[in-house]
Amino acid sequence: MWLFYLLSIIPLLVGAYLWATDREVVWWEWVLGFALSIFMAATFHFFALWGMPADVETGSGQISRAVFYPRWVEEYQEAHTRTVSDGDGGTTTETYYTTEHRTHEEYWEAETTLGDSHRIDENFFNEISRNFKCLDTEYMYKSGFDSGDHNIYVAANKTGYVYPVTATRSFENRIKAAPTVFSFPKPPKHAQTFPYPRPTDWLMSNRLLGTAASSINMLAFDRMQAALGPVKHVNVIIVGFGDTDDIAAQWQRAAWVGGKKNDLVVCYGGSDMLHPTWVNVFGWSESDVAKRKIETLFLTEPVTTDILPKLQNIIMAEYVPKDWHKFDYITITPPTWAYVVYFFVMVASQFGFWFWARSNSESKDLRPSFRFSYR
Repeated sequence: MWLFYLLSIIPLLVGAYLWATDREVVWWEWVLGFALSIFMAATFHFFALWGMPADVETGSGQISRAVFYPRWVEEYQEAHTRTVSDGDGGTTTETYYTTEHRTHEEYWEAETTLGDSHRIDENFFNEISRNFKCLDTEYMYKSGFDSGDHNIYVAANKTGYVYPVTATRSFENRIKAAPTVFSFPKPPKHAQTFPYPRPTDWLMSNRLLGTAASSINMLAFDRMQAALGPVKHVNVIIVGFGDTDDIAAQWQRAAWVGGKKNDLVVCYGGSDMLHPTWVNVFGWSESDVAKRKIETLFLTEPVTTDILPKLQNIIMAEYVPKDWHKFDYITITPPTWAYVVYFFVMVASQFGFWFWARSNSESKDLRPSFRFSYR
């Protein structure tokens, strides 16, 4: 990072030379040129620290309640101004008010245990209400209420029915931003790897990959995630590679740089997709006990939906999330291209600035003058 600021000294020296030799350059232009270079250095520094380690993890939860907000009309006073005669041949500005109305249209919303909410339609709201066996009426204060419905209608979960949901959360991933002992080699082009499954639908995840998507029910899997999420903050991904050897798991781990902060990735393969001949589990955790037990489970049990309760029990009992603060010691160093881009941006901005500084009206030949008039 220090190189950004070291390069920013060049405009200081260039500005000193121009100030000393060119009568079109005054002292404050020299200072402003240097300030511009420092600003550029700080900007590149900030984006290197913020952008390089920026990453997202996937959280799992469930719908906690659904709310219907009915249509209502708000009455309010709108302020206006007008110009009127003051009676002495002049004018004055007068403020007056009119009564206006604003309509708030009906809408339906689902709230989740992840702390977010989503707009839904009436049919889905009615389905949630039926499965939650609840539809409570709650009075809601509405400022300026004029007409319509003063209440809201809430379907809280009173049955334990699970609508699983997902959401992404930001975190700082220094592992992917800097070369360390945790760095991974780049997979070869011929390696069979899957793209990382970022959520695309808040109601259904895409974390069953390869043959796992064929042998495990997605809804049952997501419901398992909904139970694990609030307790273990874990994001389970299951990847079935089919008839290949276990090097595929190593390349997948490298492609995903070890996985996100809370990932627990189960990779398996073999000629029989229900009875794998190898299993490899990776992810960041404080203990490998859960990983080894999961490997044993997948080697001894058919990989079907029926395996999920046992997988959930192992994670609940043995999985320990990684303390991500243990990676705070890792120093982030911008790549070489960032310095090259910074150098050319700095040169271009300084060239433009000094062109302006030499062509504006400011000059050392100008002296401030003061004129006083007396009456």
